[in-house]
Amino acid sequence: MIPVIRIDDAQEDRQTTAKILREACMNVGFFYLEGHGIPHDLLEKVFLQSQKLFHLSTSAKQALKDATMSRGYTAMEEETLDPKSQTKGDTKEGFYIGPEISKDDPRFNPAKLSGPNVWPTEQNIKGELSAQDCQDFRTVMDEYFSQMTALSFRVTQLLALALELNPHYFDPYFQEPMGFIRLLHYAKETSNPENGVFACGAHSDYGMITLLLTDHQPGLQIHYKGDWVDAPPRPNAFVVNLGKYGSETSC
Repeated sequence: MIPVIRIDDAQEDRQTTAKILREACMNVGFFYLEGHGIPHDLLEKVFLQSQKLFHLSTSAKQALKDATMSRGYTAMEEETLDPKSQTKGDTKEGFYIGPEISKDDPRFNPAKLSGPNVWPTEQNIKGELSAQDCQDFRTVMDEYFSQMTALSFRVTQLLALALELNPHYFDPYFQEPMGFIRLLHYAKETSNPENGVFACGAHSDYGMITLLLTDHQPGLQIHYKGDWVDAPPRPNAFVVNLGKYGSETSC
């Protein structure tokens, strides 16, 4: 039901790809993205580094929290994305990574969440990871952020074509994009919608688009024509939705 769109050959037939994309966005609001060019080994490293981070002690993870900048760690059940339906917070924890803006940069502006990230170091996590492990985490996430930003630009240009615009129509609006990587770890607790317990409550994303990388675990659902429909994992594919029109949940 959810369309699959490949973009590895989009340069040769971008108009055809754009037409398929238009139908997916107008009729479903979601699609699987394949042929994206993000190396499989990088995706595996992202999962590995995420696992190491979430295996830290609660106190170490709390030391990686910057609520003012909305960066770093968010605790289990800290967010409640669908308060009308939920009796407790989402049974997940997360970690935010955004554009790295130092405090002496003219672009530094906490009111716009423009500032530095929070990175694990031997000091702030009290030696629970080695200096090399901390550096590896940042290196992998920096590379992933860079490649995902470039991929998002490619998708945005295809969206412009889908709207029968010049492919670079949106480029001026994304010269300094406020994109975020959000690492998520879900609890083993089984969701119980009847009792208001969800791994991730129903919500619509903010921003232009979301590119969601999932592991082999099922649970993601999309809202389609009044029903919640499973979005099963698809190896090496991103689930993409338009922030304004897509609605998703995780059980």
